[in-house]
Amino acid sequence: MHYSNVKFGIFTDLHLDIMHDGRIRLDTFIEQMKKEDVDFIIQLGDFCYPEDTSKCLCSEKNMPINLKNAMRVPADVPKIELLEKFNKFFKPHYHVLGNHEFDFCSKEQAMKLYGMDKRYYSFICKGWKFLVLDGNNFKTKTGELKDYYYGDYFDSEDLPYIDSEQMEWIEKELLESDIPIIIFSHQPLNEGPRGIKNADELSNLFIKANRSGKKVRLCINGHTHVDRLECDKGVYYYTLNSMSNHWIGTKFAKHRFSDEIEEAFPNLQYTFPYKSPLYAIVELNSKGAYIKGESGEFIKPSPLDMGCDEDLSASVQDREILW
Repeated sequence: MHYSNVKFGIFTDLHLDIMHDGRIRLDTFIEQMKKEDVDFIIQLGDFCYPEDTSKCLCSEKNMPINLKNAMRVPADVPKIELLEKFNKFFKPHYHVLGNHEFDFCSKEQAMKLYGMDKRYYSFICKGWKFLVLDGNNFKTKTGELKDYYYGDYFDSEDLPYIDSEQMEWIEKELLESDIPIIIFSHQPLNEGPRGIKNADELSNLFIKANRSGKKVRLCINGHTHVDRLECDKGVYYYTLNSMSNHWIGTKFAKHRFSDEIEEAFPNLQYTFPYKSPLYAIVELNSKGAYIKGESGEFIKPSPLDMGCDEDLSASVQDREILW
């Protein structure tokens, strides 16, 4: 089995529709990745709303404040231009579908905007296999798994799931060769808050694949806007912090910017925004993964200043993961 060192740049949860300075954050990432001469870049979802924000199928009683504001005050952001900047990076570039891509459109529409042929797929770089998954499925009251579609998933409490078609594909990808494997997803793939509901089923696939020698090395996700590393049954699960903010909701609402900015981006008040963009450079070799993060801080007032006792961070820690 031959595989070389590989280096990639990664970020998640940019939320162009919420953040007033999303362009600056993306520009900073792109310029740094050019300097680092990474092998590829990837974003883990919640990049932007792919379509206009006029149609949502979520019931009024379950519609969260961020969707209500997006319908009331559509963000004036050059999304196409910024997506093209990402897609025209001089090395390979990859997208993961996040849940908020489907607040106001279908998977087909989001995939078209991102230039994705498939909602889940794999690619190989320098002898490493990378799987990109789609966890944006919820279970109906009749037990059927359904794609997120125009925000309808906010009416469900039984989510998210990896669907059976995708599980079969994952098993095939895991077992067909001895190439070491890294897995990308938006939602966490292990058990825990906001992780996929059928994590046990996926974990059993990992155990099956690893019986002949360790294949599944690391799973990387976004979604929860925290910086976290866990290990379960020999597989590492790494949650990458958001590039932009921690969403906190109405309890700690606070205006931090000018009236003009707050009016144009009304959901900013429901975040703890980060002063600088967060992202990571990940280097893989036969011994382990080395994550180079970004130190940052909250724009004042911070969660601590406001009496929030959640364990939150405005940084991405440097980490060393040994296989």
